[in-house]
Amino acid sequence: MKKFFGFLMMLLPLTTWAQTTDTENRVWTGFTVEKKLSNHFKVQLNGQLRVEEDVQTLTTYLGELGVAYKLNKHIEVSGFYRFSGRRKWDKETAAYEYRPYHRYYFNASYATKISMFKFSYRLRYQNQFKDTDTGIEFTKSYLRNKFELAYPNKSKFTPSISADLFYQIGDQFDQIRYKVGVDYDINKRHSVELSGFRDFSLVPSNTNIYALSLHYKFKL
Repeated sequence: MKKFFGFLMMLLPLTTWAQTTDTENRVWTGFTVEKKLSNHFKVQLNGQLRVEEDVQTLTTYLGELGVAYKLNKHIEVSGFYRFSGRRKWDKETAAYEYRPYHRYYFNASYATKISMFKFSYRLRYQNQFKDTDTGIEFTKSYLRNKFELAYPNKSKFTPSISADLFYQIGDQFDQIRYKVGVDYDINKRHSVELSGFRDFSLVPSNTNIYALSLHYKFKL
């Protein structure tokens, strides 16, 4: 376990902060508050701040609320609504402003143990809208396939790696998000996750995106 954890910690800064031509570095920070209502139902409240443009500007803030239902020990389904404010340039005022966006998404997740590892797969459907002067306008919808391999163990650290494939409905596969991270259990209710990821564009792009994420989770 020590060798695997050490490898991930070495890979994390390389993945996150590698300097190449036209590279943009980002930092995402967030929290999750989770309440278990029964053996099958739970509710979640999530919040996040995204500092982008080479870690100089708050470009997005968001909050989301959702419920999850566990069908059995392997399968879980969930649904969420997200409200976000995104920093956009306004031609009329010649200034940046935070414009409201709305998103809803639904997940179907499967998890199982393979030898000493935990394998999980998540299928997500997401649909997004934005507020305009004439009303709410549809922007994009995606199907996302996420594959993750984690290493649960007797320590408080759980390293993991994952890949998230984005398919824009009606168009094409346009992005893969590679992620490496580690969860640290402070106690039964509190935990933090430190991760680094890269958004790899499958369509022509001049920018490589690397991000560092710090996320706190609290179970009520």
